[in-house]
Amino acid sequence: MKRWIALLVVGLLCGSAHGQSHQLGKLWDGLTWPGGLEESRVDPDIGYRIGSGGYSVVGLYSTFSVPSYFEAGQSLVGTTQTPWMNDLLDDLADFSPAKLGGTQTRLNKPNPKFFRVTPPTLVQDGSEILRPDWRLFPADDDGVRSDLGADMMISSTIVNSEGLRIVTETYSWANAEADDIIFEVKTITYPTTPHVIDLRAGERGIASSSETASLNPEYKDLYLGTNYYLQRGGSGPNGGAHITIVPEDGGRAFDAGLLGGIWDEVNYYDDVEKIVYAHDGDDSGKLGFRADGDDRGEPAPGSGDLLSGAAAANISAGEFMESHYKGRVFLHIDKTPTSSPNELSDNWLEDNSDPENAQPRVMRWVPGESWTSTRTADRKTVHDFYVQSNTTRDQRIAVSDPDRAGYVTQEQIYQWLTTFGPWDLKLGESIHIVSAMIVNGPSESENKRVGAQWANGTISFAEKEAFLDSGYDSLMASVAVARQAWAGRVGTMPKLPAVPAWPSSFTVTSGPDQNELSWNAVTGASTYRVYRYTGFHTAVPELLGEVTGTTYSDANALRGTRYYYSVTAVDASGGESSRFATRTEAEGVSPFRGPASDITQVRIVPNPYQVQGANFTGQANKLLFVNLPAAALIRVFTVTGDLITEISHTSGSGDEEWPLMISDNNQFVTSGIYFAHITDTNSGATHIERFVVVR
Repeated sequence: MKRWIALLVVGLLCGSAHGQSHQLGKLWDGLTWPGGLEESRVDPDIGYRIGSGGYSVVGLYSTFSVPSYFEAGQSLVGTTQTPWMNDLLDDLADFSPAKLGGTQTRLNKPNPKFFRVTPPTLVQDGSEILRPDWRLFPADDDGVRSDLGADMMISSTIVNSEGLRIVTETYSWANAEADDIIFEVKTITYPTTPHVIDLRAGERGIASSSETASLNPEYKDLYLGTNYYLQRGGSGPNGGAHITIVPEDGGRAFDAGLLGGIWDEVNYYDDVEKIVYAHDGDDSGKLGFRADGDDRGEPAPGSGDLLSGAAAANISAGEFMESHYKGRVFLHIDKTPTSSPNELSDNWLEDNSDPENAQPRVMRWVPGESWTSTRTADRKTVHDFYVQSNTTRDQRIAVSDPDRAGYVTQEQIYQWLTTFGPWDLKLGESIHIVSAMIVNGPSESENKRVGAQWANGTISFAEKEAFLDSGYDSLMASVAVARQAWAGRVGTMPKLPAVPAWPSSFTVTSGPDQNELSWNAVTGASTYRVYRYTGFHTAVPELLGEVTGTTYSDANALRGTRYYYSVTAVDASGGESSRFATRTEAEGVSPFRGPASDITQVRIVPNPYQVQGANFTGQANKLLFVNLPAAALIRVFTVTGDLITEISHTSGSGDEEWPLMISDNNQFVTSGIYFAHITDTNSGATHIERFVVVR
């Protein structure tokens, strides 16, 4: 049974020349934190990253006859190399990102992305919100495909120096049932007329090579190796791929300055499910923030200065900051090459008739410093590292120990070595590798609730372990969804039942004492759900209501507080569109009140201002001037008469924000007594209000 159902997130970033960029789960939100100048604000989302396009495909050839075009290593031209391998480490001579419909190269352009539904238009207080990740760029071949089995697909193509064309299609869903999955279909083809990297065609140039085809009409005993991390890493082809909290990439604990134990993952492989997965362990070399030194799940510190410093990250005392499980499940490996890149052969993963040749051939985790690549070794050594000849399958497959007492580990970077094959790949044939990357585990609210119980001693060690172990249930629930998507495939495209389209436009407007929302109707929608995010657009959403019309008035919004909204379409069966598609960003909206006629009624909120007080959610450093005339000049002075800043109020409303409480010298206002001198621009009337700042 799935316990503590997941609301965790995963995002895919690109670091290699053929990388891709997906945003899933909460990271359909976008990766940046909205916020203030020099506030050191941190992202409260639990943002996990999957790097380097998922993984790199390494070609392992029993023989390779080197054609005359081969610029990298002229001494090899005209020879036959046994064995040969290509781990894509030479940026110019080993692979090239390519747009193949001829010989045109694709240089410094992102990979095309396709949406099932046209991204919506968002208008906030009269201005359109432009979100690059939700925009189509026709010049980059982006488009809309109504036949997609997912909400978004990104396609990339590379060719390598031996003529293999590697097409990667990654699929993602924005709805809650599947938003923690990135589905990946790799098609490796040896075209009848191969294109190869040819530096004579320019840097990273590609050209047709009949010579490659004539010298190598078949690649016999071809293996395909892969490498990727289930934690942070930096070795192996293209720097490796990783799924983890990464300090420089904005993981929640690291952005908050809570550097606990890292890279202490416990790794597993299940040869029945064909899944490799990992979770945070109890690092024997790190004490973490608990007196007993147990740092599994990265529990946050208790109350105090450390926790206060992480207040902007919405981290609470004892909260588990790394309770997720992350993994990759392999779903299909062609038993034999196919004559078309759009066709599959029998699934080799399901064929156990020859146990020694069952797939994968190799599945092991390797310490980062032990990784073998062409940066440090010759091609034969690297070939043997991936293939591991003269071994039994039992020796090539990792042995997992899920009952390791206390999950005690040591800080260590591991990379998974996975190899498939061999095949005899002829010209015009293809091989498919299909997998899904998943990050899942307890929700943020459960991490807070149970983490607090563990911190204050109201639950036992066994109960704490059971909670963290439940991340496996969530992981496997997502594996089941991935298998459902593959079972429902059309050709080589995974497919899940479509949820309703999102509204094609959504308008949010600040109004007098309320915020006004409106959107376009959606065909097939029975109702619409309205969500509100208070303070920042990555906040936990609040369901305001479910309506049948296409307008909504939020009369419970507070003046001075910034709000963000989204609206979803819901069909008769309960299917719901993505709330991230229509989620507003930028400055948000805030209700206002009309201008006041009596300048002596001007007030400052909060007063006194206390940095630890209950100020405006998501905007800790902010004051609000209320009951202003339609136009006014606000001057802020110290008690000694020094001018701090001038604020011109021209909106016509009765409210004006000082959003960051920063002086004209770009410094935060310190503790003390201050005076605001307000002048009515139209009448010339003046008024002085005193306020106090406590930091």
